[in-house]
Amino acid sequence: MSHIARARAILESGGVRGLASATRSFVAHHPTLVRTLAACRLAYYRRVRGYEAVADPFRLLHVDPNAITVANDDINKYLDAGAIRSGDWDQRTDPYEQSIKYRSVKQRFVEGRRWENTDIHPVLCSRIEQYGEADGCYSVEDLKLRYERIDRLYESMKTDGYDSSKVSKDPNSRIATSLDHICVSIGRRGDFIFCGGGNHRFSIAKILDLESIPVRVVVRHTEWQEYREQIAAGEITLEEPIQADLVDLI
Repeated sequence: MSHIARARAILESGGVRGLASATRSFVAHHPTLVRTLAACRLAYYRRVRGYEAVADPFRLLHVDPNAITVANDDINKYLDAGAIRSGDWDQRTDPYEQSIKYRSVKQRFVEGRRWENTDIHPVLCSRIEQYGEADGCYSVEDLKLRYERIDRLYESMKTDGYDSSKVSKDPNSRIATSLDHICVSIGRRGDFIFCGGGNHRFSIAKILDLESIPVRVVVRHTEWQEYREQIAAGEITLEEPIQADLVDLI
């Protein structure tokens, strides 16, 4: 579907408010903008900060979904790509399995509820009514179609596992780009922190107890980056098992 056709469809289902919301998301999440910002960050870290072990912000790591237990909502999974950040952001987290999206996915696929009877449904309906858009849906009918796609996603992941190559090819995805992956950030001790992207995919992977999923790292804590620098300089010798974010340094 072309951008113009997509805009017309959104205008028809979500009105002007829905189109305005979709336009903001399209601009802020456009791969060209995101990759340009990330490239500027990398140049700064290498030339000004002197880092030698700056990781590719778009390289995917494969991790156990059940090793990701907490979430942080303060990180922008697109505009913060490649950032190295100090502070206590990695300690301001909430248990992921207490989130409304995880609870709702569990209610649907473990408890067998209809989507309309899950915790998330009235919240999304309210947002659509108030703002004209919620999770890429611009009407209740859009929401029903989204539920159908999530049901198909569950069956696909149950049968074939998680195939990230299918994500950017979905024309109905809210942000159908090559950057639309499950996103994490890495805290000072190397712990993975969920920070958005693919909530349903991530929740389904947990429920199905998949062995690993591909994730994109958005932000690394400064202390973790300094640990990477020490490894790259040969000051620290790694022992098995090697954390996924350190494999590129071997």
